[in-house]
Amino acid sequence: MARRRLEAAIHAGKDIEEGKDWPSHFDKVDLFKELPFEKVRDGVYSLQFSFDSKVLAVGYGNGGVEFLDSATYDTIHECKASRYGGLAITSMKFNPKQQDVMFAGSSDGAVYACYLDKGTYSEIIKERGNEINCLDFSALGLTFATAGKDLDIRIYDSKTLKVVKTYKGYHYDTPPDQQDRCHAARIFALKYHPDNDDIFVTAGWDNHLKIWDARSSDGVKRTIAGPHVCGDSLDIDGYKILTGSWCAKRSLQIYDYSEGKLEQNITFPDTGQGEFLYCAQFCDNDVVLAGGSGTNSVQAINTKTQKCLGAIKMEKPVQAMDSTLGGRLFAVGGADNCLRIGKLAC
Repeated sequence: MARRRLEAAIHAGKDIEEGKDWPSHFDKVDLFKELPFEKVRDGVYSLQFSFDSKVLAVGYGNGGVEFLDSATYDTIHECKASRYGGLAITSMKFNPKQQDVMFAGSSDGAVYACYLDKGTYSEIIKERGNEINCLDFSALGLTFATAGKDLDIRIYDSKTLKVVKTYKGYHYDTPPDQQDRCHAARIFALKYHPDNDDIFVTAGWDNHLKIWDARSSDGVKRTIAGPHVCGDSLDIDGYKILTGSWCAKRSLQIYDYSEGKLEQNITFPDTGQGEFLYCAQFCDNDVVLAGGSGTNSVQAINTKTQKCLGAIKMEKPVQAMDSTLGGRLFAVGGADNCLRIGKLAC
């Protein structure tokens, strides 16, 4: 994703200063910490580490947003209080231009700006009639995009917060020659390309990946049939697109961005209940992390050897995951009343 490039640059500078040499392989998963929370929070729906990896943001099912210190996991701020009847915080991204500001999308159609330094928030956008399932910033942070229930993709200016372009979703009167240029069912994942400020990829219930170019009027430049995406299970690394589908078998796949073809099926071990993924991310050293409701776990898998390196197990479905430091630290949340922190190690 676009965040990875800035995060890598920040940590590369620190490692040079400190003389660190990160391991060139992973061979296990360690459970580092378990953080129980109140049942009233209705589970975890989104997670996001800051660019410098020092802060973990947690988005809860009842609308709460909390910032945790990723060294101690003490609460820094509960910047948006949880409330009974509140709707889920479904997607969160830190702003590359203002790294102490995070945008949070909600099932109520709002985007909230959450301020790390002050521990406050404000509603900055309201998409009436929509449920925002995903948002992401472009690599340089000049724009960000949202998508969700109403099938439209809206691109905003990050400074003015004004819509600069809208790509409409499918409607009953959409002309036949334009139907492949839009999504026909709910969108659950949107990721900007880490090396191109205008390119982003989307996926959702309509079993297609769509590659967009914001410089064009029609937007869609390629459609790839296959993935049935129901969560934040889309990632980009160079010319590879990682997808996690909510299906029983062959759920974890890598597609070739330039060719528009399936490149690899990655074996995701299950216990006979199916795979059914909600989240997936690339990590360093040819490893991916993925999890969902089939196994109620996040598993680390080496894409070269197809070996599962280990898992963080939950009692209920995994709904959210984020990693930092190339996977050396990652967070897992879901329907459990517990947040778990894992590490990839050698």
